[in-house]
Amino acid sequence: MRVKTALIGIAFTAGAWFVPRASAQMANPAPDSTDRKPGLMSNGIPDLSGIWDADFHGPEGLRLNTWDSTDPYAQHPEKAPMTPWAQAKFKDVRPPFGAMQTFDNTNDPVQRYCDPPGIPRIYMYPWELTFIQTPKIVYILYEYTKVWRAVYMDRAHPKDPDSSWMGDAVGKYEGDAFVIDTIGFNDKTWLDQTGHPHSDALHVIERFRRLDHDRLEMTVTIDDPKAYTKTFSNTKIFKLTNAPMGETLCAYSEMKDFQENVVDKTQTPAKK
Repeated sequence: MRVKTALIGIAFTAGAWFVPRASAQMANPAPDSTDRKPGLMSNGIPDLSGIWDADFHGPEGLRLNTWDSTDPYAQHPEKAPMTPWAQAKFKDVRPPFGAMQTFDNTNDPVQRYCDPPGIPRIYMYPWELTFIQTPKIVYILYEYTKVWRAVYMDRAHPKDPDSSWMGDAVGKYEGDAFVIDTIGFNDKTWLDQTGHPHSDALHVIERFRRLDHDRLEMTVTIDDPKAYTKTFSNTKIFKLTNAPMGETLCAYSEMKDFQENVVDKTQTPAKK
């Protein structure tokens, strides 16, 4: 059995990002419509079946690290349209990725405590996801930390949703796109690998669209009036893969061992 643990620093540094995955979560659409768009099921609902592998690299292998399309590789993360509240929080972050990357006393909640990455940061990790589409609920299964998420298709948001790591998600189909609207987050996660904060007023829109048989486009839009002065968005591409999803867990004991025996010895100056 293929087993991976979330030693994020090792995985990202080594560049062992992607492993081909197997497809076919759902039955293939019946070929009963010759003029339907690629990727749509025969009844007109977008077909999201398969296992999808993140393809988030840009020029020269640079990795997309923010949801702000004006600075997708986080080369100037301090220029994000943050409010004073968010700027104050951002000054204290010590992320292991991006222009401010450091493993010396990082305070990344995932790296340090194995906290869930939350939405939308979970899409920044180089592991897979798959969809299970039912009429009332669309489930999204994430390889990273083996978490799953329910997107309700038959109701609106509660008037006062409980705050949570993944938020309260409702969805709908718009033509050839699957659109997810999520609110009800706690403020304990980062938006991205660079450490941009968010508040409990975070509102995330995800739009998934199958460009063709092998490519899935995802556009994420961020709206958080407490943390940002304007909305912003970015688009990512997933590729259909042909090997099964594996076990990718965040084990605090192993993260602690990695910190003490690898990071601290290589990043922290020796005590005199």
